[in-house]
Amino acid sequence: MDQNPRMAWLPWVSTPVVLALVIVVWQLAVSVFGVSPFILPTPGDVAEAVGRLLSDSTTWSHIGITLTEVTIGFVVALVSGVVVGVVLGRAEWLERALRPVLVAIQVVPKVAFIPLFVIWFGFGVTSKIIMAATLAFFPIMLNVMLGVRSVDRGHRDVMLGLGAKRWPTFRDLELPSTLPYVFAGMEVAVVFAVIGAIVGEYLGGSEGLGYLVVVSLNALDAPQLFAVILLLAVLGCLLYVVVNGAKRFVIPWHESVLGRETA
Repeated sequence: MDQNPRMAWLPWVSTPVVLALVIVVWQLAVSVFGVSPFILPTPGDVAEAVGRLLSDSTTWSHIGITLTEVTIGFVVALVSGVVVGVVLGRAEWLERALRPVLVAIQVVPKVAFIPLFVIWFGFGVTSKIIMAATLAFFPIMLNVMLGVRSVDRGHRDVMLGLGAKRWPTFRDLELPSTLPYVFAGMEVAVVFAVIGAIVGEYLGGSEGLGYLVVVSLNALDAPQLFAVILLLAVLGCLLYVVVNGAKRFVIPWHESVLGRETA
C-alpha cells in the first residue's frame, strides 16, 4: 500500500515544531526563571557565538581536523571490523577461543586507553584516529559476525546442491544477507567514531573541536561552549545521514529501507 501523505510530511513538520518549543522553553528558563547565563546562556547568545566561530577560519581548521580523524578512524574500523567479523563468524571455534579477550577489551572504558595512545602515538591526530577506530570497531565487528551466522542454512545448501562455487555463493547469498547487518553496525559506529575523536582531543590534544571545548571551558565562555557542542551535534548528524544514505543506495531492497517507503 502506498505511503500515507501525512506520514511522509510528518517529520518535516514535527521537527521544526519541536525545535521551536525547545528554544522557547530555553529562553523562558533564562529570562523568566532567572537562570544564570554562566550556567545556561540564551539562544541568542549561542547563535551569536556560532556565527562568531563560523566566521573564524581557525574554527574551520578545527572542524577539518576532527572530520579527518573521524573519517579515517571510521574507515579503519569498517575494514578491520568486517574482516574480523567474517573470520569469527565463519570460525566459531576461533570466536570461542577469543571471546574472553574480546569481552575484556569491550567492557573496559575506552577513555582508559587514551593515556596509552598518547604515550605510544603522541599528541597528534594519530592517537585520535586510533581512539575513534577503537570505539567504532566493536559495533561493526559484532554485527558482521551476527550477519555471517544468520545466513539461511537451507539457502546455502541449495546453492551447494546446484553446484555453485565459493565466489558465486558469497556474491549472491552471503553478501546480500550480511550487508544489512554491516550497515546496522555502521550507523552505530559512526557516532562512536565522533565520540572517540572528541574524547581524544578533549583529554590529549591541541586541535579539533574537542580542543575548542576545553578552551571554552577554561575561559568560562558558556555561549561558545554551547556553540561548539551544537557544531559537534551537526557534524555527527551529517555523518549519520551519509551512512544512512549509503544504506538506501546499496541495499534499497531491504526491509529497513522499504519500511520507510511503504505503510
